[in-house]
Amino acid sequence: MRGGSRLLGLTLPILIAMGCTESTGPGSDRQDALIPAAQEMTLRVGEEKAVANSVVRVAFGQVVEDSRCPIDAMCVWAGNAMVELGIRAGMGPTQALRINTTLEPRSTVWNGIRISLLELQPAPRAAEPIKADAYQVKVRLEPVS
Repeated sequence: MRGGSRLLGLTLPILIAMGCTESTGPGSDRQDALIPAAQEMTLRVGEEKAVANSVVRVAFGQVVEDSRCPIDAMCVWAGNAMVELGIRAGMGPTQALRINTTLEPRSTVWNGIRISLLELQPAPRAAEPIKADAYQVKVRLEPVS
């Protein structure tokens, strides 16, 4: 009886550890499980949100550049803004991604998820510089087949 409980004592932790491994993280064969369906989210600078029904988290780090044409000006070009987002699965490392409003890349793929920049607010005005913490970004995340 004592030998049987020792065997159980040695194998139980191994079986528990095997059952607790995450198979949906980066580098696994089950990338489609990271995000179940396409969805949009709006983030403020410095904000991080969990993607619904997923282990994925997205953060809006900063606006790297903003040369968009002010809404109260006449411009020959619409201009461009580049934002930096952070994305991670579970407690994994955060990957920095940079995407643009006008120039490419306007979207990027990370671990089977396409992240697209849909909108950056507020729109610039000629006489009013935008404070860094006033920005909001709207992004779309969708599984890539």
